[in-house]
Amino acid sequence: MAKIKRRLKRRLKKKLTEQEKEQRQQRQEIRRLLHNIGFSRAPGISGKEFVYDGRTSEIDDAFHYENILLLVEYTTAVNPGDHLIKKKIIFDKINDSHIKFIEFLLNDSRFTKFSEYFKTSALNNYTQKQIQLRILYCSRHPISKEHQAQINNVRLLNYPIVKYFERIAKAIKRSARYEFFEFLKTDYNKFGENITRGRLGGNTKFSGHILPEEHSNYKDGYKIISFYIDADSLMRYAYVFRRDGWNNVGTIGFYQRMFSADKIFKMRKYLYDKDRVFVNNIIAVLPKEKIKLYDKHKNEIRVNKEGDFETNDTTSVQPAEVEIDNATNIIGIVDGQHRLYSYHEGNDKFEEKISKLRKVQNLLVTGILYPKTEDAEKKLKFEAELFLEINSNQTNAASELKQEIELMIRPFSSTSVAKSILNKLNESGPLENFFEQHFYEKGRLKTASIISYGLKPLVKFDGDDSLYKMWTHSDKNSLDKHDNYALLSAYKEFCADEIRKIFIGFKANVAPDLWSSERLNPDGILRVTAINGIINCLRLLIKGNKTGDKDYYKKKLKGIEKFRFKDYKSSQYRKMGETIYQQFFNE
Repeated sequence: MAKIKRRLKRRLKKKLTEQEKEQRQQRQEIRRLLHNIGFSRAPGISGKEFVYDGRTSEIDDAFHYENILLLVEYTTAVNPGDHLIKKKIIFDKINDSHIKFIEFLLNDSRFTKFSEYFKTSALNNYTQKQIQLRILYCSRHPISKEHQAQINNVRLLNYPIVKYFERIAKAIKRSARYEFFEFLKTDYNKFGENITRGRLGGNTKFSGHILPEEHSNYKDGYKIISFYIDADSLMRYAYVFRRDGWNNVGTIGFYQRMFSADKIFKMRKYLYDKDRVFVNNIIAVLPKEKIKLYDKHKNEIRVNKEGDFETNDTTSVQPAEVEIDNATNIIGIVDGQHRLYSYHEGNDKFEEKISKLRKVQNLLVTGILYPKTEDAEKKLKFEAELFLEINSNQTNAASELKQEIELMIRPFSSTSVAKSILNKLNESGPLENFFEQHFYEKGRLKTASIISYGLKPLVKFDGDDSLYKMWTHSDKNSLDKHDNYALLSAYKEFCADEIRKIFIGFKANVAPDLWSSERLNPDGILRVTAINGIINCLRLLIKGNKTGDKDYYKKKLKGIEKFRFKDYKSSQYRKMGETIYQQFFNE
């Protein structure tokens, strides 16, 4: 009888649609992520309709951690922009006064369960004025730059960012909160016990030494400082420029690997078994504006904008105290992230002992202070070169990782320029979100062949078929010196704009259902071969002085939808470009 009941129950259970499955998966992912970081889901608020300040709306979910309250909105819409703009009205009203909205939630009869929970879990330790409220908009699909620009004080947790934090939190659990707080743009000085600590003076000093340039062989103005710091403090201060990170989508120069869960486990086991600190030091970069140095007499050691000491001896090693602001994400870890984060706040069998070790065991940090006048690009280049020097002989430094760093070390190379331009094309325009940027993205276009066989020849700094020929910048010849990053940025913007023009004309002559890169759509035109064919056609147009604006390309490419793209193989990019040129431009 029991078996019959179970069968009937399974039959009566509603079968979810694909959309409903995607919605459920999204909510489970976000809830699991926030739980791993340390947030608790607040009851009695999800999906309840209310009227606030004349606007009818609802909140999908709410989460709480100490004095942070997250209001969460989910969407799996393929084009989420319209939904986001509709929610903007209630978001703006909430952001006008967090205190007023929290008061509304606490006193409205529909939110009794939430009110009871929040009063006992948060308001017993903090006042309503001390609550930091953040709105989190979680979209399963990309949001256009145009729609993003309309939103203020709302954090957009797009799917790539979800997957990034998911992997980070899976490896280091609650210690991921510091980076997540940075993403939320919360004020760390106003978080938890820091509210009291801040009033008492929150900066901490660590014992160390200053090594002068004469002993380091780094260029003038680069100060080398070594100091000891407990792992708990360093994890709070630290950040790592990782590939696939949340703050560097579409950029070059963020090269470090994701955490290796196996490596973290082995290092935690070492700490647990041996009960002693790692011998080798951690390499980091230090922000001048967040750090002060003091000599043995407690006098501040001042450094001018060129990186030179104003008064102190610079020819010998000297003891110093390093005072660090009470803030998160200010010390960049160049090498040693696994050693540091093996001390993370976890939930494994090692945690009881490691929870004590991370507050008392001191790690040796070698920190680099840049001159204030140093360009951001030069800083990143230096860090990449340093990372490559340290890891070049290690088998675990994958070739792909080294290639990424090589691109950064030579930002003026045609490969690096082409990669940057492809990222710009992916950010906006007719090719927006068509290129694969992250390891988990399915159905996106692979970029290696487009960079190598399409964009590199198009953007090189010479030749009569390169966009460089068309560029009219008065200082263009200075690009050969490889030191003017502003000029390089201007050239990349010019190239991206010119490429967009021909693809706008291309798209205007193609039915919407054909403007697709999905493999499940056999009629979709956007494949690597087609894109490289158009780019090769553009090279011929440059050579023949036949380029124009987007309207020119719209007119010239009439009928391109019927072009037999599938007749060409991946090695026939140039042949396709020549055929398109002959059929549509060579009158």
